Amino acid sequence: MASVPSETPASPGAGRGVPRRRSVSRRLAATTCLVVATSVALPPVSALAAPTAPSAPKPSAAEVRKKLTKLNEEVDQLVEKYNQIGEQLKIAKRKLNAAKKASKAEETAFEQQRTRIAQMAAEAYKNGDSDVTGFVSSDDPQAILDQAAVFSHLSRERSSSLTQFLATAQRLRREQAQAQASYNEVAAKAKELKDQKAKIDKSIGLQKRLLAKLGEKADTPNRGGGGTYNGPASGSARTALNYAYAQLGKPYVYGAEGPDSFDCSGLTMRAWGAAGVGITRTTNSQYAATKRVDKSALQPGDLVFFRSLGHVGLYIGGGKMIHAPRTGKNVEIVSITSGYYLSNYYGAGRP
Repeated sequence: MASVPSETPASPGAGRGVPRRRSVSRRLAATTCLVVATSVALPPVSALAAPTAPSAPKPSAAEVRKKLTKLNEEVDQLVEKYNQIGEQLKIAKRKLNAAKKASKAEETAFEQQRTRIAQMAAEAYKNGDSDVTGFVSSDDPQAILDQAAVFSHLSRERSSSLTQFLATAQRLRREQAQAQASYNEVAAKAKELKDQKAKIDKSIGLQKRLLAKLGEKADTPNRGGGGTYNGPASGSARTALNYAYAQLGKPYVYGAEGPDSFDCSGLTMRAWGAAGVGITRTTNSQYAATKRVDKSALQPGDLVFFRSLGHVGLYIGGGKMIHAPRTGKNVEIVSITSGYYLSNYYGAGRP
């Protein structure tokens, strides 16, 4: 350790080194005391923390029910859009299947035409046209279409056969591409709407749990129950109401068309379908497909609409309807002359 001071370069006043070291030691001691004193004087960090905010009061049953009603209305609109997209998806699938079927039916004719054109190309090759050698073995319509130079070369001699063949290949490829694009677009929209509804379902689940804590429970499905219509309706309207009554107690499930569960327009569609009357699938299209009826002239079997076409039920007479209401509820009979359904009445239609 004695070697450390000897390595320090000499400085002016080196002979007074001992007093200098004592001065430095005193300053270090003073600094240490200051640090200790400061640390002792500071209060603990926890003493400076902000006081905890009081917890928010629990919502009342009325407040929870109001939130639940609003969420249900949002879900109804999403379900309506989801059902509309579902119908569009069915149409797109039918178009795609039709295009595939048409393509399948044309394969034989296409192959016969391709064989003839290949023979034409072979003859041209024998006559010295070397540009057509790749055409002879092609059995893919798109590959055929891609060989524009060959068609241009051959069409000068055999325009009728080539034009027909080219038109067939182009039509099939175009129809398939359009149908597939339509299907992909609608499928993407259906997934988007389903994802959005899943988010709202999650919120509704929270509201239902809050209601359960407040003593209100969700309906228990009664799949083996049902009821019997005994009103004055006759003909197709009576048949539709008989079907609807048989579904009493079955649960609401969005997008469902029976037989074990229903959404609102799924129930009305199946009810009138049982009577041999097609009224389409969605609330909006059912409204468009039926004849307008004044509220004062309602008859059993008429469709009654609510919330800007967000909901539909079947009028049964006596100011009541049968409907599939919302998640957590079963098919039931309610009044439309008071409360929520009175204030949200939109209109009526007769199939």
